[in-house]
Amino acid sequence: MERDVIVLYIIAGISFSFAFFNCILFAIKHGKTMKTSGTIVSIKSTNPTNEKWRNAKLAEISYRVNDRSIVSKNRIQVPLTSKIGTPITVRYDRNQPERIYSYSAKRIIMGFLIGIGSVLIAVLMQIH
Repeated sequence: MERDVIVLYIIAGISFSFAFFNCILFAIKHGKTMKTSGTIVSIKSTNPTNEKWRNAKLAEISYRVNDRSIVSKNRIQVPLTSKIGTPITVRYDRNQPERIYSYSAKRIIMGFLIGIGSVLIAVLMQIH
């Protein structure tokens, strides 16, 4: 059972690090980004085989800024169910509208919740 506790603490550490990193990005870029609606125009799979798990989709997004149509220079991770033409909300840089970001308050909160949950389970396992 000691290995299980160590694994839970490792998961907590990774989750807290992920949330903290996204929190820093959010703080640095706060006020320098804008939200808009876009559409997926290209999808690239990180693992093109037939596997559903351990796979992610990276998408190029088309969106409008100041009556100008833009296709993102970088790709962001999207859900596996996403397809070309799927609408998506993106956050872009005000100074470089072609650059989009994938951090969000939801990711920060989920990272902290997973970390807290892992620590609580590990502590409960140690008590019993």
